[in-house]
Order: sequence, then C-alpha cells, then structure tokens
Amino acid sequence: MQGIETETAVAEARAIPLGELLPELVAADNMMLADDAWADPGWREAALEYHKHRGNRASIAPHAPEHLARLRRLMDDNVSRDRAWHALNGRASGAAASTVEALVYQLRRGGTELMNPDAQRRLAALSEQQLHEVSARLQKFMPHIARAWSASEIELLVGLWSDSHG
Repeated sequence: MQGIETETAVAEARAIPLGELLPELVAADNMMLADDAWADPGWREAALEYHKHRGNRASIAPHAPEHLARLRRLMDDNVSRDRAWHALNGRASGAAASTVEALVYQLRRGGTELMNPDAQRRLAALSEQQLHEVSARLQKFMPHIARAWSASEIELLVGLWSDSHG
C-alpha cells in the first residue's frame, strides 16, 4: 500500500512545473543564508563597531556638502544616465596629464618653442588651472635641467593661451 502512495506523491511532484517550484526553493534557501549571516558573531561585532565609529554622522565616510549636492543634482529626473556617468567618470576639462608633461618637456628649450605647432596645440588644450601649474613649473626649472622662464616669457605663454581660448 505504501508503494502506491509514494508513486502518487512522485507523480504529483512531477506534475508541478520546475519553474514554479524553483523560486520558492531559492527564496527559502536565501532567507536561511541571510538569517545565518546576521546571526554570525563576527558580522554583529563589525556592525556594532561601525555604528560606534560613525557617531551622529549618517555615514562613516566623510562627504562634503557640495559634493552631496552635486550628486543629488545628477540624480534629478531631467539628467540622463549617460550625462551623469560622464559627469562622475569623465576627465575634467583640460588636457591629459601626458599632454601637459609633453608641453613642459618641450618648453625646456625656451620661449622660442611656443612657435612650434605641437606646442601651440598642447597649450590650447590646457585648462586655466593647468596653465597656472605649467607656468609655475617653467619658472622653477633647475639650472641643470633648463633655464627658468622669465616673467616676459610667461606673459607670452599666457597671451598665446588666451588667444586660443577666445
């Protein structure tokens, strides 16, 4: 008699589509894993330590208010994901670091290099901040590397940069 009951139970189980049964099994298994993880003493100690160190702050990581405001603006409905991604991951305006280094290396030969088309192209790619940094570096050249630039040469550099930026 028991054989017939077993065969009936097996037949009924086979009648249930696996797709319907699987999510329930996975959900139950995940719930048990989550409960086990929360009950683990190491996890509980880490959570208590985090809350102790964070104090009254919402997060243990420091965030500047202006940075948070920028992030909130990027989450606005009128901002596309593509625009937000580029705002967060794209390079800031200005030239790549390699372009800046190539320009400084080239300008070690002096102000006459500003007439070189490669130098003019590299100079035009600089942001204003990068222009200030390059100017400072040119004026601080060590004698064994190159002659330090004079104020008039820096004025010429800035004038050329201004011309290229309208």
